[in-house]
Amino acid sequence: MAELLNGFIGTYVLYSLIRTGVLDLLYDEPGAEQGGAVPVARLAAATGTDPEVLVPLLGSADRIGLVAHDPDRAVASLTARGRHAYRVRGYFTATVGGFGDVFRSLDSLALGRDSFENGTLQDGHLTALGCAQNWTFQKPLFDEATADLEFSHVADIGCGAATRLIHLVESRPGTTGIGIDMNAEACQLARQNVKRAGLDDRITIVQADMLDIVTNPEAYPQVAEADLVTSYFILHHFVGGETGGRPFLTAFREAFPAARHVVVADGFTEEQGERAPVSPLFTLAYELFHDVMGIGLQTHAAQRRHFTDAGFTIIREVEFGHPLEWLFVLGSPREEE
Repeated sequence: MAELLNGFIGTYVLYSLIRTGVLDLLYDEPGAEQGGAVPVARLAAATGTDPEVLVPLLGSADRIGLVAHDPDRAVASLTARGRHAYRVRGYFTATVGGFGDVFRSLDSLALGRDSFENGTLQDGHLTALGCAQNWTFQKPLFDEATADLEFSHVADIGCGAATRLIHLVESRPGTTGIGIDMNAEACQLARQNVKRAGLDDRITIVQADMLDIVTNPEAYPQVAEADLVTSYFILHHFVGGETGGRPFLTAFREAFPAARHVVVADGFTEEQGERAPVSPLFTLAYELFHDVMGIGLQTHAAQRRHFTDAGFTIIREVEFGHPLEWLFVLGSPREEE
């Protein structure tokens, strides 16, 4: 029981270090990989945190192995475990920040006192931010898998903070893109990032539901021009159940008549009978969140069948930095012709 409750506290300690920017400063400190220490006073001044709160926070982070905190010298540095936590910080941002209200409301949801109808339980901004933070370790995998693809106009479905879309457009001179997300907060963050990157004239962000695009593509003329379509951790909302995969994916393919390739990243559930006593990082949160929303997650094997049944060719598939997350590069029948 102590491990269970202490893990809860440790999660919030790490989340606070992420959200205050303290983790970033400790990670980016010159010489940090060799254990370079940062004065606590400088951490507090740079992040605007109250030293009377920051000091016990660092002390707790020391106790759970994330930080080496020396109260006598008033300095702190990241441990190897803390550096790993920085690498996977996006999962904590999405789980504690993006999904946190869902988990805090499980009793109210179970008793029927709350629901997902008003859309207030999920924080779209923090979910999108968590995905953007994960891009740190996903980018090399993404680049290697898509390096040989040719395209001039990309449509990113479920664009979140537009991190990948900005990367794709920046890396190909003359390329344009449209980012689509149904969450208003994610779209606002995406537009800010596009403007900051100086790509307002090449990237458009549209708030729309993926299902609307598939069923009414003529309302989104820019989508019809896309010769590359990317979809990032959103497809599972539409292909739940063995009977839902092929019809939706067939309509999805037909909604993008110019697409030569489709690049899909998504998370999957563990195969029945193969569940480990301790699930991989994020898996328990990801599965519980979708279970209470009534969204049936696919296994990796089932999703492969859905793609081929809908007429896609699986060109390549790679583990996307997590045991149950995969990146698929799909070819359309038009490309084969």
